[in-house]
Amino acid sequence: MLWNQNIDPTKDLSQKPFVLWRPFIAAWEWLVPPTVAHRDRQSPLARYVAAGVIVILCLGLLALGVTFARPMRKKYKNMRAQSMVKEARQMAENGQVVNAVMKAQEAYINAPESEEAIRLNFEYFTLMKRETALYFYTKLKDMGALTSADEQTHVKCLLNLGKPKEAALALDKLMRTEQPSDSLMKLAEEVWGSRDQNRPLLAAMRSYTESHPDDKDGALRLAKLQVASENPAEKSQGMETLWKLAAQDDALGLQALELINSLPSLTPEDTTRLIERLKNHPKGDDRHYVTALKREVQLNPRLKKEIVMAATIKYQQKKRDQLLPFIRWLVEEGEFRQVLTVLPEEDAKTHQGLLENYLNALTMLQRYRDVERLVEDPKVANVLDAATMAMFRAHLSYILKRPSEELRAKLIAAKDAAQVNGRYPALLQVAKYGEDRGHFDIAEEAYRQAIKAARRASAPPRIEREAFAGLIKSCQSNRDTESLLQACQDAMVRWPDDSTFAETQLYVHALAGRNIELALRNASNLLKTQPSDSQRKLIVALARWRLRDNQQALQNLQYIDLNLLSQGQQAVFAAIANSSGFHDQAMGVIKDIKPQANMLPEEQRCYESVVNSKAVP
Repeated sequence: MLWNQNIDPTKDLSQKPFVLWRPFIAAWEWLVPPTVAHRDRQSPLARYVAAGVIVILCLGLLALGVTFARPMRKKYKNMRAQSMVKEARQMAENGQVVNAVMKAQEAYINAPESEEAIRLNFEYFTLMKRETALYFYTKLKDMGALTSADEQTHVKCLLNLGKPKEAALALDKLMRTEQPSDSLMKLAEEVWGSRDQNRPLLAAMRSYTESHPDDKDGALRLAKLQVASENPAEKSQGMETLWKLAAQDDALGLQALELINSLPSLTPEDTTRLIERLKNHPKGDDRHYVTALKREVQLNPRLKKEIVMAATIKYQQKKRDQLLPFIRWLVEEGEFRQVLTVLPEEDAKTHQGLLENYLNALTMLQRYRDVERLVEDPKVANVLDAATMAMFRAHLSYILKRPSEELRAKLIAAKDAAQVNGRYPALLQVAKYGEDRGHFDIAEEAYRQAIKAARRASAPPRIEREAFAGLIKSCQSNRDTESLLQACQDAMVRWPDDSTFAETQLYVHALAGRNIELALRNASNLLKTQPSDSQRKLIVALARWRLRDNQQALQNLQYIDLNLLSQGQQAVFAAIANSSGFHDQAMGVIKDIKPQANMLPEEQRCYESVVNSKAVP
């Protein structure tokens, strides 16, 4: 009777659960008693089973955690990284480049295995021309996630890092495996288009153009390559294609005209045709019209006065940006009075480009007082930037023959103004101006700042190389061996395959007695490639002389063309010859060297050692 009694008074026996649920409910209550009374009636077996189930569940949850926690965490991080990548691309589209790069790096830090984050950093560091891009390329490669676009970015990366040979090899491998595409053809033109060995590119682009007859951009790229070929048949076919494209009134037709204009030589018939088309192309502007004027003067120099007068009438009523190309052309042609005729002073003071040309015209006409008055005009200060104003003030000090201290002070002010603005063109201008006027220390510092500014601005490599070449020249003019050594070292880090920088570095090392054995080995290797090169012969001779191997040094002096050496290098030549017993021959070289010649201290000591020596009887 007790076993049949209802031990839960709160339970309504008339309301029974659904018949299919009853076994599950009974099993649950057998394992987990709903009341104390049920728990008292629970059998030991049920308790053991319940405990076992709990243990198994806990162990199962622990196993699931161990198995799936890391993948779930990784998946969560990847989702966050994808969101950051999307945000970074949006920032880049809105012009927030720095923020986009920082966000891309944050995405990679949060999810180092995220394919999207790695790819985005690869793209950004490639654009920034940083070696780090190769690290991200390797990560994608190791993940097996490389796409055709990634491989093309890799080629661009190698090109940006100054590795054209590696870029060409990577592109050649890519073109063997990928179908020709517009982006691939553009890349191929960028890598191979400026090289002499462009036969593979010609064949690939011709094949692509034949299979895509409606792709006019592809036809233009092929024509550009053909006109640069040494094959007359290719040149002729390229010109024919260019004129067909130039006959069109769209933007592509204008590009074809610009390409024709850039060719080094044109027949008179082609020049006449180009002039007419440049003047009348619907998409052309005043720059193209002025280009036509330049061609017209070159074709008919006797008619220059009439051409200039006719153009002056045309541009008499034009203002500002429309007038600028014409004014710039007048200055280039030396028509300075025409500049003042066409351009009123008040109009010039409202536009930077016009004002610079106006001031140049006044300078060439020796109207220095007018230049000085304009440079100090408050209206002009609102138009010209501080660096340009400072350069005009420095130039005025020079042409008015004011004290050298004043010119130095104003050159330094111009350098500082250009440095504040981070403008590498202005810094290069200051450096070259200081170099031409003998202020080599200012030029050296300006070149150093120009290199930094060019890197920050991701300028074309030629700009940075030009600045390095100027820096090395300024260090030599400053007679500063230590600065020259550092400049050469920095240049070699940037351009390890540049033979000019390599020669200078090896010469200075041998001259200063630094790493002579290494300099000798590298210089000898360079000499093997060009055995008759006078510069390389002197470097090898100097290194052997430093190692007290006078006999071998003397052999390397043979057949050196002294006209190809600087006066300091001629002094080194004379010192080596003199120490080897050829005093008269050394004095013959020394007498042609000016005593005030600009030499490095080590070269000066070589000069003095020969001058102060006596012939050995």
